Amino acid sequence: MQLVLEAGTHVPTEFAMDTSDSPPRPNRPSDLTKRTATFEEVDIRSELSARPQRTPDYAAEHRAMKVLAAEMTANPRNMLQKLVETAIDLCRADTAGISVLEGDVFRWEALAGVFAAYRGSTMQRDASPCGVCVDQNATQLMHLPDRCFPALLTEPRFVEAMLIPFHDHGKAVGTVWIVANNLERKFDREDERVMSTLAQFASAGWQLWRAYELAAESSRHKDEFIAMLAHELKNPLAAIINAQEVARKISGEDADLLRTDLPEADLLQADLLYAVDVVGRQARHLSRMVDDLMDLSRIGRGDLEVHKETIELRLIVDQAIEVTQPQFESRRHRLSVRIQDDPILINGDPGRLVQLLSNLLDNAAKYTPRGGEISIAAQCADENVCIRIHDNGIGISRDRIESIFDLYTQVNESAKTAARGIGLGLTLVRNLAEMHGGVVEAASEGLGKGSQFTVRLPLIPRFSLKPPNKAATKTRRRILLVEDNSDIAEPLKIILARDGHAVSVAPEGAVALEMLRTFEPEVVFLDIGLPDMDGFELARRMRGQTKRSDLLIVALSGYGEEAHRRLSKEAGCDEHLVKPIHPDILRSFLGRPGNSADGMSAGLRGAHFRPSAGTRLVTGSPRLDAPAGPSGRRRGAGPSSPGSAR
Repeated sequence: MQLVLEAGTHVPTEFAMDTSDSPPRPNRPSDLTKRTATFEEVDIRSELSARPQRTPDYAAEHRAMKVLAAEMTANPRNMLQKLVETAIDLCRADTAGISVLEGDVFRWEALAGVFAAYRGSTMQRDASPCGVCVDQNATQLMHLPDRCFPALLTEPRFVEAMLIPFHDHGKAVGTVWIVANNLERKFDREDERVMSTLAQFASAGWQLWRAYELAAESSRHKDEFIAMLAHELKNPLAAIINAQEVARKISGEDADLLRTDLPEADLLQADLLYAVDVVGRQARHLSRMVDDLMDLSRIGRGDLEVHKETIELRLIVDQAIEVTQPQFESRRHRLSVRIQDDPILINGDPGRLVQLLSNLLDNAAKYTPRGGEISIAAQCADENVCIRIHDNGIGISRDRIESIFDLYTQVNESAKTAARGIGLGLTLVRNLAEMHGGVVEAASEGLGKGSQFTVRLPLIPRFSLKPPNKAATKTRRRILLVEDNSDIAEPLKIILARDGHAVSVAPEGAVALEMLRTFEPEVVFLDIGLPDMDGFELARRMRGQTKRSDLLIVALSGYGEEAHRRLSKEAGCDEHLVKPIHPDILRSFLGRPGNSADGMSAGLRGAHFRPSAGTRLVTGSPRLDAPAGPSGRRRGAGPSSPGSAR
């Protein structure tokens, strides 16, 4: 049953046809009056069948469809205009149009005939017969529709209208319609057949045009992103180059002075340490950008995986703060941490959860002015833990809240911050939260009024605490580094040797096999990409040739997909780590035997947050709003770091 209003249908007096000599005042579609009458329900098929049927002109129809098909490939949007012109010719209509639903209004996307001048105008959904067509998702035939839709009351009058919906991926998004402005022209089944075909063209053309628009927008965003990425990469590279030049001059031209007890030597030593600190800080910044790019690539391919285990939230928060500590210190932010005393256990991937929270903390640091305040708080609510990161920074405009987690989006593109980032961090945050069964939300009262990001993650309903792992006894280990890149191998050798270990380096597989016999390592850090043989093959040979049953082999690779991890395991590697790798992670493997299932989380649990100057810690309060005591610290707070008072 479809809706049709015929001349004999009863309508309220205010909608009766005006029979005076003066024609009604034409209304623009923007002069809106909502529909207050309803239609009779009759069978549209019976109505059309009762009318005289005109003879189809298949030749003209065939020619018209060829023109539309050609225009669709050349310009889908222009094809929509040609479509309504074709509808007038094939159906002998006075007016034809395409109305597209945009929110609560219909926009006349294409229009031809008597009312062609109104193309681009809009009409409220409730005031348009197109609303009935889309709601019913079926053909509509209406006689004198202005009696129920006064906004259509104009001259010449809409005597009869036929509307057919068109779709975007199965959803009605608009209508194709024709109008007769005289009593003699009545549409029939042939008109409906032609219009149904044209509606299919409209659907295809609209979807193709929208795809073109989305592709153009995506291309524009990608071009902007590449330009921004190049800019963001130049900054840390410039800092590293300058710092390297400082270190080169001091260690070269001023090396003799550096070894004296003169006051100038202390200044040179401070400059050298500062240069080293710059290199480390900027290298970590580059590493985060590379990691974000790789992770988003994995998300796009559906390859990003999480390896969940039971983890205490406090450890995740501590590690995330440690990752972002340099940003807080460089901008002298005051950081407060409030986590309830009771352990909060969640089921998640420790590394990914650290990445999630550190991205949010890094985001807060970037957009909070020097000396600003940032807080992170966690509290259980029902079956979830609610983690809030709040800052008093530049804030977010209300029109950007909904899109803030979209790819390549900046918090505030006009903000003049020292390091805006590359617009990937919040997209990763949203994906990682969803992969852990949680959600993330952004809130701000507007520009200049700070921001708050809230992460909700499901709790483990029933849990029992495992006794904490005893710290591994510091043991001198024999370590073999299999790495062909000397810029990676030599600094790592120095670091591990200064820790008290015996370290040797093998630049290729053949040398590594010889050193396996002569050096007899206990731990092998094995680069997968070697010049003479595949790292997986080398691991298999080592397992076959070693006399040690407890040999620990840790694969180091630039690839972290599940397929590469599986190959490492099949080759006999105990672990598979993805470069770049912090030395602390490698240290975490030096106190345990080979073939351990503890994995990356061991490295995470072994790293503890160390507060330093510029950070004010307030921890242990079960209430997020716990009042401060006489000393200014909150009840149950841990010790504040030196220099934290402001």
